[in-house]
Amino acid sequence: MSAESEQLKLSTVPEAEVKFKIISDRDVMNVVNADSSEVLIEISGYDLQINFNMEYLKSVEDIDAACNGVAQLFRDTIMDKLLEYRKQK
Repeated sequence: MSAESEQLKLSTVPEAEVKFKIISDRDVMNVVNADSSEVLIEISGYDLQINFNMEYLKSVEDIDAACNGVAQLFRDTIMDKLLEYRKQK
């Protein structure tokens, strides 16, 4: 199923509405350059959840593999954003 058809399917399901406080309910995580103190990446939002499958993360090697997967996910996302940004200029 494509992401578009999945989105259409999800949008037809009645959903409860959730309200958040603008400041105190917003989670923010930053990746900061140690030399310049510049924020390189900011992850923010409401009801952010980071879940780990602890059943499978049992060794340092498992954790390293998970971290490498997260790094690749962010690398791909950053490259997509960079290409989009360059097209707009």
